[in-house]
Amino acid sequence: MNEQQRTFIHSLDHFPAGEVIVRATGREGIDLEPHSHDCVQLVEAVTGTLRVTVGDREYFVPESYACWIPRAAVHSLRSNNRRIALRIFYFRPEDEAPGGRDEFSVHYVCPWASANFRFIADYGPVIRRDDSGLYAFCLSFFRTFRREERRLVLPLRSIGANTSPALRLALDYLDDRLADNVKMDDAARAAGVSSRTLSRLFSEVGATFSDCLCYRRIIHALELMADNTKPLKEVAYASGFSTPANFNRTFKQVMGVPPSELRRSQKGA
Repeated sequence: MNEQQRTFIHSLDHFPAGEVIVRATGREGIDLEPHSHDCVQLVEAVTGTLRVTVGDREYFVPESYACWIPRAAVHSLRSNNRRIALRIFYFRPEDEAPGGRDEFSVHYVCPWASANFRFIADYGPVIRRDDSGLYAFCLSFFRTFRREERRLVLPLRSIGANTSPALRLALDYLDDRLADNVKMDDAARAAGVSSRTLSRLFSEVGATFSDCLCYRRIIHALELMADNTKPLKEVAYASGFSTPANFNRTFKQVMGVPPSELRRSQKGA
């Protein structure tokens, strides 16, 4: 994190109530050390995908999705994509209950929401309460967006900081071999435990080996799709799916739309 980035993050704890700060950024807005600030951060992934760490958990934000990062949450952003473009909005919800519990969430950005994000961003970098009702519109839209848009429950790594080192080794093994026909026995051997022990370790964090492998393959597919350099058939095989049909079926189960529909929306963004 350079001095300019550090100064901007520090300023977020001191900007007046009744303002929305808007930033359009690329690679310079991510890969920062873990930090927090006294405002909500709403991050729209316009192009490219994000891996967001909040506390001791890591989440995935696909292209054409946005994430809500609660105020005071320690977090960091990174991306495996070559191209990355973000719209980031910082604000303090005025209807927030004192001591209320907020949480990180990821939501689909439909065309209506994308148009509103773009409209608000065009008025940045600062929108104030006295700006002809625009400030009230921003807060109303942010609240409606979070309440109404489809939520994505796709943790990248559903484990905490104190999870068994063996499980972490198994997950690292999966990430390195997503395109292969990986079996539980292979991952257990790489982690130095029995298959039965590895199955128990997954169970202890509320996951299964097969679901974890499936999610990580979908995440890898989404990253490949965001770079837009491979046809979907190649994306399917590079992500470890045995056939394009299997990829299409699994992708729709997880994401709610087939990969072809998501790719069309990305090209139209």
